[in-house]
Formats: sequence, structure tokens, C-alpha cells
Amino acid sequence: MSCQRSNRGQGGAALVIALLVFALAAALMVGVQRDFNLQLQRSTNTFFAEQGWSFLLGAETLAALALRFDSDQDAKSDTPVDSLQEIWAQPQAPYPLDGIGFLSGNIYDLQGRFNLNGLVEQNGNSDRDPNTPERGGAAPLDTADASKRLNTSQRILLRLLLSIDEAELSQTEAIQLVERITDYIDSDRTPRLDGAEDERYLSSAFPYRAANRAIASVSELRAVDGITPELYKRIAPFLSVWPDDGSKINILTAPAEVLAALNEDDSLEPLSQQQVAQIIELRTNGMLVDVDSFLESPLFSEDSAADLRAMVDVKSSWFLLDSRVDIADRERRLYSVLHRQGRAISIVHRTEGEL
Repeated sequence: MSCQRSNRGQGGAALVIALLVFALAAALMVGVQRDFNLQLQRSTNTFFAEQGWSFLLGAETLAALALRFDSDQDAKSDTPVDSLQEIWAQPQAPYPLDGIGFLSGNIYDLQGRFNLNGLVEQNGNSDRDPNTPERGGAAPLDTADASKRLNTSQRILLRLLLSIDEAELSQTEAIQLVERITDYIDSDRTPRLDGAEDERYLSSAFPYRAANRAIASVSELRAVDGITPELYKRIAPFLSVWPDDGSKINILTAPAEVLAALNEDDSLEPLSQQQVAQIIELRTNGMLVDVDSFLESPLFSEDSAADLRAMVDVKSSWFLLDSRVDIADRERRLYSVLHRQGRAISIVHRTEGEL
């Protein structure tokens, strides 16, 4: 009887050991399968990311070809212009990628937007008489009259802010924002009448300093006192920072809000909707072929036309490519800044976030 009991005990122990081994093997198999699935997912993501990036770089090449073709066409024209009627500016339908997804992209004229870096002179050039407000120059700090203390570029930005209906800004609020954006960019640390310099930013919950330099991204406006996230979303599409030393506004590609900002220099109010509609109709019908034909409009006096002449153009050199690729339910987006010099096209900036 004792022998039988011993055999039964040994058989039970063997069964337990076998079950433990089986459980351990099953656990190892589950772990191996999990690691394999994770590695497979990582490899798949990497593959599609690299493939998507290659397609986005291909979109840049296509954009460069379109701009180069436009440059060749301009070389054959007596009145070369860059307008919304040209091939590069036309909305493009998504391009199918052999059944694996789609590639889409559109080119925008950055000189159809207002260049924030044109608000002030280049850093180091602040020794000019402050009572002579030129384009991009400093403005008098000892006057409460905004029409005298703001220079031509600052007045354009003011009128632009007022022309964006969704921004819902009063003239006082818009003047304050112009002053604070200017203070954030200019090289000095002296606050303007309604401006803000380091003292205000260092006293915030998360202290920081004003940039006091040309800004590299429109998104830097988020750091300016008074720019809320909602306001930023509404005004950002009309702003640019390229090139970093200012540029002229292309009246043939500028949206209605930017055109409204091109009022007489001594006015703080934007053009009316009817006046902007008139300008858009003229350019759509091909009646605005140069700066002179724009400034000869009854909308502008002789003096204001002279001030605006230095601010507007009908040619552009800086463009934005907004490209997107969709592969296997994965989206990747790229913003590329292209600089055109004759037939030479260079990519000067890339970002997958905000411009």
C-alpha cells in the first residue's frame, strides 16, 4: 500500500511540474509574440514614415519645377507678374500613389502676406532719429497719436488686424498689439507707449524674455503679451516671417484682408469691403499689371501712393509649399519655404509643425 501511495505522489508531482512547464512556455510564447508584434509595428511605422517623407520631398521637386516653369514664362513676357491666375497658384487635386494612398500639395505666395520682420529695422540699426518714422524704423515714443508714432509698416499691420473680422479687435486693442509685437521684435529693451518688454514677460507665471530680434516663425507670436490662442489662429494665416529682412506685399496674390490694409498711409482704418472688391475685380480682369496701375487708383492720393510704392509689388520670390501624404491611414504633412532667384529654386526651411 505504501508503494502505491508513493507512486501516486510522484505522479501528482510530475503532473504539477508538467503544468508549470507548460504555463511557463505559454507565458514565454505570449511574451515573444508581443515583442514580435511591437517590433513589426515599429518597423511598419518606420517604413511608412520614410516612404511618406520621400513622397513629400518629391512634392518639393514638383513645386520647384512649377516655379521654374513660371520663371521661364515670365522671361518671355513684357509684363512679368506673379498672380493667382498662374499655374503654380491653382489648387491641385490629390495625386494617387499606386493604390497605397494619396499625395497632395499647394503653393502659396508668402509675399501675399504681411511680413512681421518688416516692422523694424535690422538689429543694430537703431541709432536713427526716432522722430523720423520710415519703413521698418523706430517710432516716436513721446506722442499719444498713433498715426504719428507708428511707421508705414506698423500702420499696415494695424489695418490688417482691424480688417480680420474674426479677430474682433477695436482700434485701441489693435494699436496695443502692434506696439507689443514691435517691442518683441525690435533690438532695444525700451517699451513703446503701449508696448511690452522684458519687465512684463519676466513677471509672468513662467518667466521669459522678449526675443528682441527678427523672429523665425509666425508661431513665436504666441509669446507676445495679448496674443491669445484663439486670436493667433485667426491672424496667423495672413502673416509671414520670410524673408527675415522684410519684403514687399504682392498685390496680385494678397487676400482681401491684406489688400484692405493698404489704405492711405495717414489712415488707421482699413479699406472698405467695396473698395477691396474693386481692387480684386481689377486684378482678376488683368487690369493690374504693375504697381503704377494699382497706385493710380482713385483710392490713393499722390502722397500716400508714394509711401505705398515702397511696400507693394507684383512679383514674388518667397513661396510656401503645403504638402501632405496619406498612406495606410497614416498622414504626414510638410511645410516647405522655397526661395526663387531667377530659375534657381532653393528650399530654405522645412517644418512638420507650424510655419
